[in-house]
Amino acid sequence: MAATPGARRTAAAATALVAAAAVGTGLWWTLGRDDPDRDCAGLRTDARVRTVLGDTWRSDLPCGELAAGLRRATVGTRPGAHTLGQAHAMRTVVLAVADSAGHRVHPDVRGPLAEALADYAADTHTVLTGVSNTAMAHDGPDDDAWQDDRGVHFAVREDQLIEVLRGLAESAAAYAGLRGADLRQGAAGLAAVPAAPSPAAIEDPLARAAAPAGVFDGIADDVLRGRSGAARTAWQEGVLQGLAPAGAPPAFGDAPAEYLARTWLGRLAEPAPTARERFARLDDQANGLLGLWADATHQDGAGIGLPALRDRARASTDRERGAAAGQLKQES
Repeated sequence: MAATPGARRTAAAATALVAAAAVGTGLWWTLGRDDPDRDCAGLRTDARVRTVLGDTWRSDLPCGELAAGLRRATVGTRPGAHTLGQAHAMRTVVLAVADSAGHRVHPDVRGPLAEALADYAADTHTVLTGVSNTAMAHDGPDDDAWQDDRGVHFAVREDQLIEVLRGLAESAAAYAGLRGADLRQGAAGLAAVPAAPSPAAIEDPLARAAAPAGVFDGIADDVLRGRSGAARTAWQEGVLQGLAPAGAPPAFGDAPAEYLARTWLGRLAEPAPTARERFARLDDQANGLLGLWADATHQDGAGIGLPALRDRARASTDRERGAAAGQLKQES
């Protein structure tokens, strides 16, 4: 992670201006560098990115136009529906960012690229579970996007995806969009569990909800590790605002996955003394979804082994949180 402004900035007024910019935009990640445009220039000059952009690429392409071009190349007109070419482009861009120095992403690129990546939440969620043989069979350097009876997909190694998510997470809005999209994948898995399940029928979708949630917790830990005071609070507040659901949840019977996701996100907005305390509710995301599902489907807690399931969800989340935070700390 790049250094914060050093002792060279001795003037008090200049220091105040720098601090304000750091809180408001996340530009602290590029302050103090010889070339503040390096993150954008590195991506723009990557041969793989140039191929993705095709005829729209040029050597002086502004960061905003670069971001817009990448988004156009990777997503279509229908949410979550992609061509093989678009999925190939998304995989190419993810690998380019993962290979870049420090996995940094220019502020003008974070939002559009995060929106594009969130459109592939079904794929990224699968990668972050760390247990998909299909994803691991397609995550090597010589692999590519593929198509099956469920649609078009791409995969990269989990550690590479974590690095890219961390780069995008400098923006609280980008982190919120990516985490919200992943949360909905976890909610959809639980919503598909039969109404009268065996404990084993719940364990797999619960584990698949818990592990990625832990990864996002670990990424947040790394973002906050480099911030304190107002900058820390501003990022947490930005995430919570980005995750706030739009409107009341539907009835469980009408849209079970959306009911679980939106109801859980609504609870994040319930009053608490500080943003830190409200943000800490995210730590129990998978367990929260499990509880909502159990209530909505009128489960017998003892019959499905609910206490043990809660413990497993928390253990899986904590394990993946520690692994992701440890990976990112080692790389900083």
